Amino acid sequence: MLTGREIRAFRELRGLSLRQVAKFCTVSPQYIGQVETEQKPLAYDTYRDIIQAINLATVEKNKESK
Repeated sequence: MLTGREIRAFRELRGLSLRQVAKFCTVSPQYIGQVETEQKPLAYDTYRDIIQAINLATVEKNKESK
């Protein structure tokens, strides 16, 4: 399981904002930020949703840029 810092690095590497990932996860951008700074504990289901959201948001972003 990735740490909050690793999740942030992965999200930034993909060029995604907190807001974009939060939208796909149906949580607030503040919550994603708190997970990334390890202020909030991360349940497996939420972790799975965040990783999936980063991947889906990247696909959508690539479609929009074409």
